[in-house]
Amino acid sequence: MTIGIIANLEKDNAIRATRQVIAELTALRQEMMLPQSLAARIEREELGFTEQEMAETCSAIVVLGGDGTLLSVARRWPFWGVPLLGVNLGHLGFLTEVEEQGVTDALGMIVRGDFWLQERMMLKATVVRNGACVQEAFALNDCVVTKSAFARVIRLEIHVGKSYFETFPADGVLVATPTGSTAYSLSAGGPIVDPSMQLMLLTPICAHMLQARPTVISPSEKICIRLHAIRGNIALTLDGQESIRLLQSDEVIVERADIVTRLIKVAARSFYDVLRHKLTAGRSVPHA
Repeated sequence: MTIGIIANLEKDNAIRATRQVIAELTALRQEMMLPQSLAARIEREELGFTEQEMAETCSAIVVLGGDGTLLSVARRWPFWGVPLLGVNLGHLGFLTEVEEQGVTDALGMIVRGDFWLQERMMLKATVVRNGACVQEAFALNDCVVTKSAFARVIRLEIHVGKSYFETFPADGVLVATPTGSTAYSLSAGGPIVDPSMQLMLLTPICAHMLQARPTVISPSEKICIRLHAIRGNIALTLDGQESIRLLQSDEVIVERADIVTRLIKVAARSFYDVLRHKLTAGRSVPHA
């Protein structure tokens, strides 16, 4: 088995964690591949490869960082569909599977085949300008149309499939996957959804209309967001990490992507165990 290692070098303990994973995989007699920049940083250039080479060869990728690092890797096209093990080097770590101290056990389980894969739905966003597609992008958590801090409220016309849905003034609107239901959508008042489900969440952001409420949309539909009477900077953001500038009368079409993110699961805990632990900041919560 060949296992890739990707690390967020902005994390203080990323280099130490990378060397730990290399040592563990060496002891397990497994082949390794690293991005060339990471291999150079730890002076192991012989382990450095392009992302394309890694994606074509690796049976799994160990992602060292936090939720943001995992989201970034999941969106990068060479790694679409490649099984990912998230190792939390940050704080919340809602998406990551294990903490740094659990790496040894997790790697042993992967080599033994003692794990399972959980497929997570992704979104495709298409920006249409003057009737033509100008850009496509993908997201694991959410696609968000939003104004800058100093822009005025924007008017958003929403269509679901062939049906007109609503037009409302707001700071923005987001479309989230079940995975993204515990991210920005939750902060904006959306529901928490089991990530094994297949659906889209349409959540207005600070809407200036009483009837603008979070709505569950079938994954077989396409959601069209049209911009009206905008002033200031308006953007489409993907997972809060990538941004596309939008212009007056642009349309953003959001739909279920044909690709999925495959997460390696090794821990015997449910989504609701993680939910209770992470969203109560680790405090002990009594059982009902």
